[in-house]
Order: sequence, then structure tokens, then C-alpha cells
Amino acid sequence: MKQITIKDIAKEAGVSIASVSRALNGTDGISEASRKRILDVCDRMNYTPNGLARGLVKRKTQTIGIVIPDIMSPFYSELAVLASDAAHKRGYQALLCNSFRELGTEERYLKLLVEHQVEGILIFPIGVRSEAAMEKYSRNLPIVSLNETSTPCHIPYVCADERQAGRIAAEYLISRGCKDLLFLGFKKERLAHRLRAESFLNAAADMRIPAQIYECQTDFRTSFERGYDHFRHLLTSGRNLPDGIVAASDATANGIVKACKENGIRIPEDFSLIGFDNISTELPYLDLTTVAISHEKQIETAVNLLTEMIIQGPLSLAKSRIKLEPRLIVRRSCKN
Repeated sequence: MKQITIKDIAKEAGVSIASVSRALNGTDGISEASRKRILDVCDRMNYTPNGLARGLVKRKTQTIGIVIPDIMSPFYSELAVLASDAAHKRGYQALLCNSFRELGTEERYLKLLVEHQVEGILIFPIGVRSEAAMEKYSRNLPIVSLNETSTPCHIPYVCADERQAGRIAAEYLISRGCKDLLFLGFKKERLAHRLRAESFLNAAADMRIPAQIYECQTDFRTSFERGYDHFRHLLTSGRNLPDGIVAASDATANGIVKACKENGIRIPEDFSLIGFDNISTELPYLDLTTVAISHEKQIETAVNLLTEMIIQGPLSLAKSRIKLEPRLIVRRSCKN
């Protein structure tokens, strides 16, 4: 099928290309009668302006990119929906990219978005190794991370205070009487996991409660698989079952719950379980206690920051690195 162009519209309407341009852009230099006649021709011929080409001419595409690791994850899919909606409310279209948790794919999408002249990028990076590509492409356009970046990296971010989150989880389990704590589903590549686990251990040490990170050498593509298989590995390791487990995320906790059901282990009767992120609607058989920030507030803050950078240019690190305070959401996965 032949794509209808502005030249075709001008020929059909019997006017100049300049007149069609004025009608489409709402500028002066054309009568209202002519404008209406041209727009009627556009509707009849099903003409669609080339938004990308117009954006390249104006140097503004009113488009942002959103890069997430896994669209199938309920956590990431919720963030993507909220981000797209927040962008639309501010007059921006959103291009959604799924990196499949692969570093090479993530970088290719960053490059593609820059090439397509998006005005900014919102990204939930796979891990610390993502930072090199993020820094590289931040020279071309504003980038805001939805996860904390390491000290050498200068990418702005909006995220939870993960150290505070880890401490909240440990202190709550201890307040419920737990005396043997385990952090399960730890992935060294994830800075959030490292910060949560570090503060979890420190909080337990402050209260003289034994605590450790359970590490399994096998890695898995998803957090659910990691929780499921790490817990199964724990059951065959010879270690006694702890009375309190902090899962690296709610998705990890979901995997733990599945392994427990298969092995006749009850929560919270046999141990208390707590997660992070507040995606417990995906745990139909367990009301999971969790530590999380408001996803809506995180996205609103991040999109506001990104659009401010698009309009004003780079901001100081003090203004562009924002940590939100997490809160404990008590449900029924911990002993009373």
C-alpha cells in the first residue's frame, strides 16, 4: 500500500504543500474555510503525519523511552504501566523496551532509543554492569534510573532507601520472636540486594541475633526461580530451617512459597517470611508481609525528574538522586 504524503493531500485539495503544512500545524496564513477543506481531505484519505520526521525537524519528538528487565514480572509490568501513564499525562508518548534481563539487549535498546531521538529515558537497570552503557548514552540525553546506582556512576535515580528497607525487615522478624534469620535469593549483581542484605545483617548483629545470607552457586533467570530453587537447595543442605526468612524480593518469596507447599512446610507456622516490593497480589495463597515504597510515588517522582531534565538540562546530584522512605506492610506471613 502506498503511504499517503503531504504532497498527495496538496494535489487532492488543489492547494500548495505550504498550505497543507499550515493547516496541519494550526499556523496563520490560511483561511478557516481552506483549513477545514484540507483537514477533511486528510480524514478522507486517512493521512497520518510522520511524527518521527516532524520531531527530527523540530528537535522535539515528545517521546520518552522506558527500559525494563522483564515485562512478564508483575513488579516491572506495574512500573511500566505507571510510567507510560505518567508520561502521557505530561504530553509524552512512551516507547517500552524489554531487555529480557540481558546486558547486551539492554544496551542495544539504549542505542536504539537515542537513534530514534527520544527526549529522555527511564530505566530499571539489570545491575551494576548496566552503568557503563547508561553513562555512555547519558551524554546524548537525560536518563533516570529506577534503581540506585553505585557511587562512581553519575546517573540520576529515584528509588527506595534499600538500607533502611533491610533493617526494617530484620527488626520486624526479631520483634516477632525470630532467633535464627536467613536472607535468601541474594544476587550479588543487584545493588539493591547487596544494600538490603548488608543492613539486614547489621540490624541482626546490633540485636545479637544470628543471621546469614544463604548463597547457592546456581543462578536463575527470574527471581521466582531463584527463590524456588534456592529454598529447595536449603532443604537438602543439612542446615536447620530458620525461624525467620527475608526474601530478596516478593517474587523470590513467591518461589519460596511454592517450594514450601510442595514439601509440606507451613508459613508462618514453621517460619516467618518477609519480602520487598509489595507485589503480594501475585501470592494468592499467602498474605505476604513486605517492605516497600509507593510505586505510584516513585514513578511520579521519576517522570517529574526526567521531564525537568529534558526542559532545564542536567541537575545537581543533590537534586537528582532521590531515595524514598520504605514502609512495612504487615500481613499474615509472620508469626504474631
